[in-house]
Amino acid sequence: MKELVEFSRKYGSDPELVLAGGGNTSMKEKGVLYVKGSGCSLSTIREENFVAMDLAKLLEILDKEYPAEDREREAMFLADVSKAKLPGEENKRPSVEALLHALFPQRYVLHLHPALVNGLTCGLDGEKIAGELFPDAIWVEACRPGYTLAKLLSDKIGPETDTVLLQNHGVFFASETPEGLAKLLNDMMTALKARLPSELPEKLEDVDLSKPFTPDHIVYCGVGPALPDTENARLLYRDAQKINWYAGAFGGPKPLDEELVQFILNWEAESYRKKQS
Repeated sequence: MKELVEFSRKYGSDPELVLAGGGNTSMKEKGVLYVKGSGCSLSTIREENFVAMDLAKLLEILDKEYPAEDREREAMFLADVSKAKLPGEENKRPSVEALLHALFPQRYVLHLHPALVNGLTCGLDGEKIAGELFPDAIWVEACRPGYTLAKLLSDKIGPETDTVLLQNHGVFFASETPEGLAKLLNDMMTALKARLPSELPEKLEDVDLSKPFTPDHIVYCGVGPALPDTENARLLYRDAQKINWYAGAFGGPKPLDEELVQFILNWEAESYRKKQS
């Protein structure tokens, strides 16, 4: 657990990689998944902020059939995820991406939302360029987070999969060691920086809050026209400005589809995360 806490704080303390309550980490050991609790900050996370879960029970969720209707499906999924928590963990709530963490066979998993990476994932040519730069990575088109995302990836993640790029969301890295995670992240950031036309300018264009790029922008900035008067909102607005600029190197910016915006606005899991942050 010491290594998990250390690298979680390391990446969570870097505003170029994660902001507010975003990002999550996990570790597997002897059939148990230790995953970041929802709403916790990676920068200050402690051992007790991770949720211990029965890995086998968590993966059994993939064999279940859920309703197509969003609210009913998400409620049933949350109940099943809660049943996978180990005794003593009842008052904790795992990250909404706990099931996706469980899919990776590697010991450690790191999920980040770097603005530079999201310049790629929110770029019109993002998938094409990702295929050129990171041919072994899996690219996932924008979809509902949580159960839907994990189900989509359940037959795509294999023993050698160590990188998953999520359109309009971020990136997952998986490795047997924290050093392996660091190398995957460094290699990706280096490759992306090489595609930029110049250094990020200090003065950036305003962005339209009614067209958010990622779930975090919806959670902390809202969907326009006014920006909430909070520090997290200001940080995430600046993040959106960076993504808008970076996306220029990857075909131009592509905001989230309106259907996904509405799903996230009404998703109980994101409402919970916002209240905890």
